[in-house]
Amino acid sequence: MNLLLVDDEPDVRKSLSQFLEKLGHKVATAASGLDGLRDFHSCEFDLVITDIKMPGMDGLELLRRIKEIERSAVDVIVVTGHGDMDNAIKALKYGAFDYLQKPINVRELAITLERAEQYRVLRENYSRLKQEFHQRVDQETRAYRGAAEQLRKAYLKELGLGDMAVFSEAMRKVVELAERYSLDRSIPVLIEGETGTGKELVARYIHYYAGAQTPFVALNCGAISQDLLEAELFGHEPGAYTGATSTGRMGKLEAAHGGSIFLDEIGEMPPASQVKLLRALEQKRFYRVGGIKEIPVDVRIISATNKDLQQEASQGRFRPDLYYRINVGFIRIPPLRERRESIVPLAQHFAQGAFSKRGVRFPGFSREAEEFLSSLKWPGNVRQLKNAMERLAVLGSWEKVSRGDLGFLEGEKQDQEARGEHPAVLGLHDFDLPEGSLDLEALNRQIIRRALERFGGNQTRTAQYLGMSRRVLQGHLKRMREPC
Repeated sequence: MNLLLVDDEPDVRKSLSQFLEKLGHKVATAASGLDGLRDFHSCEFDLVITDIKMPGMDGLELLRRIKEIERSAVDVIVVTGHGDMDNAIKALKYGAFDYLQKPINVRELAITLERAEQYRVLRENYSRLKQEFHQRVDQETRAYRGAAEQLRKAYLKELGLGDMAVFSEAMRKVVELAERYSLDRSIPVLIEGETGTGKELVARYIHYYAGAQTPFVALNCGAISQDLLEAELFGHEPGAYTGATSTGRMGKLEAAHGGSIFLDEIGEMPPASQVKLLRALEQKRFYRVGGIKEIPVDVRIISATNKDLQQEASQGRFRPDLYYRINVGFIRIPPLRERRESIVPLAQHFAQGAFSKRGVRFPGFSREAEEFLSSLKWPGNVRQLKNAMERLAVLGSWEKVSRGDLGFLEGEKQDQEARGEHPAVLGLHDFDLPEGSLDLEALNRQIIRRALERFGGNQTRTAQYLGMSRRVLQGHLKRMREPC
């Protein structure tokens, strides 16, 4: 590709341009946003990489100027400082293809460039095919419809929807509903389903199916403390509360203006926040935390919950008026155990992708392996199945995946029961200490992992089970992920 690199730091320009040239790209550099805009007007570029923080014209202004040019279909990748999510969100809102954080990970940069190049080719092919379709519609309608459908699938895959595979009648109905709701942005949609059934995937499908180029912003209402949820949702003014930034920041609702906001685990939203959200939805305007100026907003609300929200509302744990407001369009995603006919096809679909990423051909399952997969309960649903296939690809390659190759799915409990053993239940008083020494940290990590598996990765329920706050649990998980 022909690239334009804009950065005011000479060392950064030199090192990045050398790396990009080694990847086979032709690179032009500019030391400021104004020089970059001048070069952009004088030459043809396939992609622009620009730093945000520069004197004079910064990267956001350069991005906005490039996107204002009607003939410009050039993608822009912006580089932000570590933790500068406000500018990253603004860049995506202005039309940036993606953002990278400093210091730049060159492997991540290479992957992003590869995705951008693939997306550019797909976009050009799509435009070409669409034009030819209209010119020759009378004689080749069927052929070009097929090509357009394949291109649409490639486009959805590029947006992270490649796992939208349908192998059951129940999921076909889910997809049909999602496509209908996608055509009318005025309809708020509530998606109900167990953890791991793919609620966010369906939400993204609703947003992107009709070809939306507008923002899709996700917020997990159960992953943020009650004190910070409103600031995340509505934004805040400078110094609005202890710990607030001195410059203020826009919230997710404002960042999603013109597009869709996905409120995951909305059943965990505190009552006070529910009241403010309802008011924002009904009046299409809201106040930032600590603000006195109303901000107009036009967004589609897509909500998701793993609870029976109607029952929650009837028992007073969720506001009925908000429930009826977000439940104009409704989709229930059935758990995997209710559509067992799709277990094996989904497993094959995920396994082919997992093996392909490692450069290995997936050999297929034996009949016994397929029967074993279909017999499992899959409490973590599609997410658990996909992770299992990822693990299968890591373990090795076989001529045919047999029943024995899937033994890791039985777990320690099944192995012990097969030997006539039963694992002890850890109680408050009835347990034995091991001989020698006890690694208390390792025991804590194992208990947390087991609890997460029991609740399908749901951190809120896991924290309640372990008798700790969600924030404390997240602190444990962060330390567990850190290298020793």
